[in-house]
Amino acid sequence: MNASLSSRRGSLLIVAMILSAVIGISLVSYLHLSRTSLTISNRSLYHNAAINVAENGLEEAMYAINRMIADDTYAWPGWTTDGSAATSAAWRKWEGIAFDQNATGTLRVYVYNYRAVFAPEVVARATITLGGSNSAPIEKWIHVTLRRTSKFASGLVARNSIVFNGTNTTVDSWNSDPDNNAATAAVNYSAGVRRDRGTVGSISVGVDAVLVKQADIWGFVSTGGTDPTSTVGTGGSVLGSGSTYDASTWSSPNVDPARVSTDFSASFDPVAAPTKTYINLATDIDADTVLPRPADVAAGLMDADGNYYYRAPRVNLNNEYLRVTRKVVLKLETTSGFAVDVGGGSGIIDITASGSLAIYAEADIRMSGQGVSNGVDANANGVLSDSEAGQPVKLQIWGTKTSGTQDIRIVGNGVFSGIVYAPQGNVTINGNGSVAGSVVANNITLTGNANFHYDESLGNFGGGNPLRISRWRELTAAADRAAHASLLSF
Repeated sequence: MNASLSSRRGSLLIVAMILSAVIGISLVSYLHLSRTSLTISNRSLYHNAAINVAENGLEEAMYAINRMIADDTYAWPGWTTDGSAATSAAWRKWEGIAFDQNATGTLRVYVYNYRAVFAPEVVARATITLGGSNSAPIEKWIHVTLRRTSKFASGLVARNSIVFNGTNTTVDSWNSDPDNNAATAAVNYSAGVRRDRGTVGSISVGVDAVLVKQADIWGFVSTGGTDPTSTVGTGGSVLGSGSTYDASTWSSPNVDPARVSTDFSASFDPVAAPTKTYINLATDIDADTVLPRPADVAAGLMDADGNYYYRAPRVNLNNEYLRVTRKVVLKLETTSGFAVDVGGGSGIIDITASGSLAIYAEADIRMSGQGVSNGVDANANGVLSDSEAGQPVKLQIWGTKTSGTQDIRIVGNGVFSGIVYAPQGNVTINGNGSVAGSVVANNITLTGNANFHYDESLGNFGGGNPLRISRWRELTAAADRAAHASLLSF
């Protein structure tokens, strides 16, 4: 009896010990889980804080850049700058940023091309070290590309679609005014100054927003929502100078994923001819004409802004010329048919080295044959080459139609150097020469084998235009961070 009772007591003791052990383990596990949850929650909180710190750094950089644009004497106080090279840089570090629970933060910001001669890039690196913890610091890296709010901040811009129908069409860029100084000589496009910023973008979310097909884009392609990678044919590409094929991340060896995006935005505000006192030509320009007319120059009819303002029903040139020798603004008043029809024979709009022409028109525009000569045909062969073309800003075509469709056709085998802004425009570029400048329209179609060169200096068009973010991305991959690590370790 006593032995049996002792046995039972021993069994109860063992069960009690096992239960105590289970309860103890459960409590320890629960406490560990609670601590882990607290740690995860705490780190999550500071992950968000690190993003906010990095964003603050981006804002500081954008403030400094836009302040400099508004006031070229702004000296970037607190920043270290190096403006000696074409790829100028600025950088700054903030330390001892205080958070709760003794956590501290450090922020490093590096600005590529801080002088905004062309699109600046900003990389912010935020590091938060948690107080009283042996866990690894929390880091967030953000990389943004900025662009001007100019209407011509990109090369080819469409509200609806951009279609490349040519088999050998190329897109790239150069900067005709690298020092942002109109007093110095312009730089003509050549292979030696060719760059990889040929930006192509449509705000459309449709699958045909940008149809690259067989075109070679040496730059960027962006849409409003659909990845354009699938529209690149076997002979086409979207690449840049730093593109290196990586089979683990690239879905196509011809398309660098860092150079396509689906967050493109642009505005298509209507435009109207400037409100000025216009000299009325009364009849069509359909005979050999020089603007400004010598009598108007002698009479001192130049506007205070340096332009001569003329209005006429239309321009219709067959074997005739319109020669522009100074700064001229031409408002064409017809609302139907062709406002500009240049083609056949030797018809031409000739913009001399001392001239510039801005055309405002609501009706359709057709430029074929010799079309427009913006530059000097030095070798007198009847066709402009890249080295002979004038700056694109010297020829401006403004489509003022506010509803319906404005048809704009540019055909030729030389160089068309100019800018086109037509929110209601269906622009067709056809030929085997070059197109230099920028085109903004409802639809853009390139046929033939034309080469398109975006002039990056047009990002400054209008003067004093601030910059905004055109591309934002968090750098999470080690390879992406490594590209900037040496510059963000100061």
